[in-house]
Amino acid sequence: MCIVGALGGAWGQCALAVTGENMRNMAGDRTKQALRWLKFGTLEEREFRQAYAVANANRARLVMGFALANLLILIGVGIANGGSPFMIAFEGLVMVPILAATLYLSRTPERYEIYHFLLAVGALLIGLLINSVVTRATLNGMPYYFSATIAWIFIVWLILGLTMRAAAITAVAISVIYSWGLVNWDITPAETSFEVLMLALVNAIGGFCCYQLEYTVRRSFRESRKLSQLAEQDGLTGLYNRRSFDQHLDRLWRQSRREESQLTLLLMDIDHFKAYNDAYGHQAGDDALKRVAEIIRLSAQRPLDISARYGGEEFALLLFGPYGDNAHEMPERLRADVASLKIPHKASPTSPYLSVSIGAAIILPNAERSQAGALQMADEALYQAKEEGRNRVVFRESQHSTFQTGRFRVGRKAS
Repeated sequence: MCIVGALGGAWGQCALAVTGENMRNMAGDRTKQALRWLKFGTLEEREFRQAYAVANANRARLVMGFALANLLILIGVGIANGGSPFMIAFEGLVMVPILAATLYLSRTPERYEIYHFLLAVGALLIGLLINSVVTRATLNGMPYYFSATIAWIFIVWLILGLTMRAAAITAVAISVIYSWGLVNWDITPAETSFEVLMLALVNAIGGFCCYQLEYTVRRSFRESRKLSQLAEQDGLTGLYNRRSFDQHLDRLWRQSRREESQLTLLLMDIDHFKAYNDAYGHQAGDDALKRVAEIIRLSAQRPLDISARYGGEEFALLLFGPYGDNAHEMPERLRADVASLKIPHKASPTSPYLSVSIGAAIILPNAERSQAGALQMADEALYQAKEEGRNRVVFRESQHSTFQTGRFRVGRKAS
């Protein structure tokens, strides 16, 4: 029986190791695929595009500002020389507002969706205007103006800070429209062939360089993000650490006050954890902490929810926004989920299995409330849960609670 048990345990450890290795390989494959196709998951993609817009905003602002100044000069020359009313109206009523809006948004690139869209549209319109000027010059025997189109396509690919997909659509559209003009105007076949070939070549070079540039930037962004996450995480459990939790609480507190939205703060303590360590050893204690932490992590499902290791055997969970009818059910479900792990705890007078006590504070932040007060509410609720026998949830709500300052901090020593 001992041999069978040992073999079974070894097989289980081997299976876990293989499963873990497979999961790491799958995660690595997904990472490579995301980089290869220049597309992250929704939240990470959003963060990357905003960071990408910020990093390239100065260059884009310089180019678009120069283009706007020249456009205004062109409009003035057109008005003075009796130019085409349609072109003057198009440049003044369509292009100028778009370029001006792009310049304005380049100073606040957190609105990157609108900014990137206007940047691409503005680049396309400038390209079409350059095409018009180059085509007229070519018809008048000045084919060297074609270099302006080549230069602008390179700028679209490499200078403006457009993503690969946006740059490809813009640059190819400019090239196709210019090629259509070559075919439909009285341009010699030899000159048409040469310029179409040059357009294909410049787009191939520009596209390759743009892809390599964005690939490198994305990889650097992901590595920096991982390093930042490692600095924010608890090394044992993978949850946020105390410092990161305090920073998130400060940010969400201010956001909650602005939006007049509810916050739910849970403080959790593993019951009789010192006795568990004494009975089973610190390695078993670390394993238990990781299993409990995974239950808590899975409870932070929404984008702004955060779970953290608050202390040795203490955890915190911050839920942003109303939780509907489940506000009271979720903490109780969390307590039950930990109990369902059925981690034996022979040294516990509370339960034969590892259990947690939870203090829940439901707060509506306002000018009369503070973060310290919110933490004190959860502290008091947790102390009460311990005082009443542990392995339970106690709620406090901001409109009903009175503080008994310091009781939890004194009582928490008897873990």
